[in-house]
Amino acid sequence: MIDLQTFESISLPEIEAVKLLNRIDSKYIFHTNVLPDILEEIKPYYHILEINQKRAHSYESLYFDTDDYALYYQHHNGKPNRLKVRYRRYSDTGLVFFEVKKKISNSRTVKYREERISLNKELQNADYQLFNSFLQKPERLHDQLWIYFDRITLVRKDFTERLTLDLNLVFQKGELKKANQGLIVAEIKQDKGSVFSPIVQCFKKRHIAQASFSKYSIGIATLENVKRNSFKPVLRKLDKILSE
Repeated sequence: MIDLQTFESISLPEIEAVKLLNRIDSKYIFHTNVLPDILEEIKPYYHILEINQKRAHSYESLYFDTDDYALYYQHHNGKPNRLKVRYRRYSDTGLVFFEVKKKISNSRTVKYREERISLNKELQNADYQLFNSFLQKPERLHDQLWIYFDRITLVRKDFTERLTLDLNLVFQKGELKKANQGLIVAEIKQDKGSVFSPIVQCFKKRHIAQASFSKYSIGIATLENVKRNSFKPVLRKLDKILSE
């Protein structure tokens, strides 16, 4: 049983007032059965985000790609400066954003986003203007994958670190659907100058190793008949976790 009410809360404006400009991102995947103990151990060091009296928040993302999955293959083939394109809806607030994420190194990602009135299944002119600004050759994109999950957001009390814990992850493409019940995807956004991290120490103690995990790429590799050789290690790890 996961008890989030014992954490000290923090509001969204308080989080947004602090920017981790020079940061390192890292991801970890593990089974939900160890989450209660992890949360209990790190509780003294972190605040939890609370919005409208809720401490776990629902997300919907619709990812776009070319017909031949050019953006997916950018990641699969290890291309630098690769892109992801999506709409994201925050179900609790109703806010919708169009986002382009650009990977600029192994641990650094830059996200560009613009607020939208609604989540569209086709990209609009304003969306293409943002997306095409990253490309020499414009591409036409189509909706390819829905991803649904719930997120818990924790902020270290000295504001040097943010931790997101994504659970109840579901991939959906048309009639195809894969629920990943039992999986936690954790992402740490850490100030580059920060040395000690309670959550990293907690993971090390439990032999939870850092992992490369892209929801979009793993979703496509799971549901579509595409080349997936580069993702086989993480797919095997995912299968092992889900079989626990």
